[in-house]
Amino acid sequence: MKRRNFLVAVILAIIYPLISKAASILDFFKAGKKKSPLPPEGKFTPVKELYIVDIKGVPKEAKKIKENPSKYRLKIYGNVENPLEITLDELKSMPYDIRDVILECVSNPPGGTQIGRIRVKGVKLSYLLDKAGIKKGSIDVVFKALDGYHTSVELEYVKQYEPLVVYAINHDEDGKILDDLTLDHGYPVRIICPEKWGYKSAKWVNKIKVVNYDYKGYWESQGWSDRARYKIDYFDL
Repeated sequence: MKRRNFLVAVILAIIYPLISKAASILDFFKAGKKKSPLPPEGKFTPVKELYIVDIKGVPKEAKKIKENPSKYRLKIYGNVENPLEITLDELKSMPYDIRDVILECVSNPPGGTQIGRIRVKGVKLSYLLDKAGIKKGSIDVVFKALDGYHTSVELEYVKQYEPLVVYAINHDEDGKILDDLTLDHGYPVRIICPEKWGYKSAKWVNKIKVVNYDYKGYWESQGWSDRARYKIDYFDL
């Protein structure tokens, strides 16, 4: 074998496995995209098929409220002029929005199942905050849940993206049957935060607090991004 041919053979022997590995990685991501569990455009993930992530499971208090919804109170307080306590019936009687959103867990791998396209019904968070009267100097809006979970969003985000205080979700793939949230998905009330990772859309919410500082929630205090912009922010380093 000529020296030149020998060198070419050696080089190919070295780089071919690297090229093959790179190609297999690329194929993995391509396959992930092809195998997305999201339903076709115009269809929705029924609530019974929507992924479930929480820190402790369904809280006992939520189960009690399911048996007697009149016990529920949504408290809005903190850096506000007029603290509020709202019953579930009062919330359902307020002007509502119906929104189609993608809900995805930040740890969902390519092609993973922790994602869904859902249709939800609820009251704009900004509407409730306006009723409470936000004081000057407010920075974050904190969501506290019956299971001890807590997270927050920036007040500027609320103004721009209009997150919803949700009490109903699609129970069918066509998005025509909107009914109460199931216990697994936050009954009686959860938050839906468009364009943010799923951990900002807290379930079983019973308290909304306005604060004048940068609040760090359950996962955010462990290093996950506080802004949590969908497909952009992952960790705060």
